[in-house]
This record gives sequence, C-alpha cells and structure tokens, in this order.
Amino acid sequence: MPRFTPYHLDLVRELALSPGQRVLVTSAGPGSEVLAVARALGDRGVVRATDASVEMVRVCEAQVAKADLKSVTVERADAGDVGDGAWNAILCAFGLWQFDDRVALIKKWTPALSAHGKVGVLTWGPPDEGDPFELMAVALKELEPEVAQKRTRIEGDRESMQRMFEDAGLSLVRHTILRHTVTFSSAEAFVAALTEGCTWRRISEELGAERLGRVAVRFYDQVGGPTAPLSFDPAATLAIAARPGSDVELAVRPSVKAPPLSGPQLPEIRDEHGDWVKRIERVEPWDEPPADAPRKKS
Repeated sequence: MPRFTPYHLDLVRELALSPGQRVLVTSAGPGSEVLAVARALGDRGVVRATDASVEMVRVCEAQVAKADLKSVTVERADAGDVGDGAWNAILCAFGLWQFDDRVALIKKWTPALSAHGKVGVLTWGPPDEGDPFELMAVALKELEPEVAQKRTRIEGDRESMQRMFEDAGLSLVRHTILRHTVTFSSAEAFVAALTEGCTWRRISEELGAERLGRVAVRFYDQVGGPTAPLSFDPAATLAIAARPGSDVELAVRPSVKAPPLSGPQLPEIRDEHGDWVKRIERVEPWDEPPADAPRKKS
C-alpha cells in the first residue's frame, strides 16, 4: 500500500545509505522501498530487488520502469538468494513473517554483507487494540476458519530481535518503534487496498468475491459501516544488525561499533607459543623458562 511508504522511507533513512553503494532488497513486493533505496544510492548505486511471487515482480518492475531508475534490477528469487554478495545493506520490509525459520534465512544474508554491511528489517507490531488489520483477521477467522492466514507479525521486542540476529551471527545495533498516521476515505477503501497486498490478495483469490464480501461486512460492523472513514497509526518495529565488531553508520549516529555476541561464542583456538610468551613475561629475566615451553616454529 502506498500509504505505508513512510515506514519504508524511515528504514532507508535509518540505514544511512550512501550514493554508489550496493543494496539487496528481499521480499520486495510492489517495490515501494526499492524506489526509496534507488533514489538514496543515485545513478552509481546498484539495487537488486527480489521476490518469490511472479505477480509482485511484475508490479515492482512496472514501478521501477515508471520511475526510470536504471540502477535497479528486479528478479524472481527466494529471499535467501544473495546473488554476488558484498552488499552494503540487505533489506526486508514487512516480509520476515513469511519464513518459518528466519534465523536460517538471515544466516544466508550474513556472509553476503560487506565488511561494514547492515541488515535492516521492518515488521508490524506491537499490535494495538482496535487495529483494522486485527479486526479483519478476526472476521476472517470467525467466518472462514478453514482459510489459513499466516500471522503477518513476528515477535518484534528488543530481546526477541536481538536473539534472532545473534543466532544468525549478527549484532543488533538499532531497535525502535515507528508510527505514522494512515487514513482511508472509507472502510471500503481500506478493504480494497488491503486485498491488493500479497497476503490478502491470495486470500481474496481463494475466497472469491461473495465469501470475501461476507468477511468485509463483519469488519464493517466493527468500524461503523462501509462508508466510515478510517484513521489509525499502526506500530512497526525497525531493527538493524551488523557483523560483531564492525563499524557501521546509522542515521542516529555517524559511527557505531556492533557489539560482540552475547550468546555462546565459538571456541577459542589455543596458541601454545603465545600462551608460553605470556607466562615468561611474568617471570624475572634471570629465571629459567618453563621446562614444558614449546619451541616457536621457524
């Protein structure tokens, strides 16, 4: 939905992208964030946008062509397809919910980052009471329980995000909640826009017009009727991660060193000669070196 473009713009701004950089946009959907990234990188930048849906690729390609952005290539590919790698940033806006094993996905991104590369994600939540998205989901569950709707929210609190990234070998460097006021002239306009998105597009195709209409009527009953205007400010969680120890640039700070992972570390490789050097540094010069001192290889 174009109304959610401000969230995409926030993500691009927070990542502090620079002209000429290389950026991979996964689960690109219609491509709102793709356009924002391309404009931030300029003509010398490289943008690769991917989506597993043929229809979303078609829509994104049309958007890119209309904007006349020569630096963008759009491909049908899984989110784990990192292409040539060495990306200055990898983005996934509102797409992580599609993947059951998100850690496995991010593990594919981690080695594809440049030395100072960043991963930036957006996910909806925390949820608000009376959120139109939630009300539509409830109406669907009540009237069409056999139609599976995958939750479009994942655990977005700081602890959950930190754990997800660390399990994939990255350190969380930014976590914040975004809100923008979203308005629709009517509840009908909201439903029409919603069913154009990738999640509800599939549901509407499965249900057909008549069954979807019944779900919409149940939703209208909750919001004051089909002609009632809607205005709400849905919360979205933004998170950015980077390689542990790397220096990265963010909009909020010009230079941030990604912290070490807080979880279990890889076992340290023992340097026997180095250990011995540390031991003899603690004895007086006239003391004999330890009998078990290994010889340094020439």
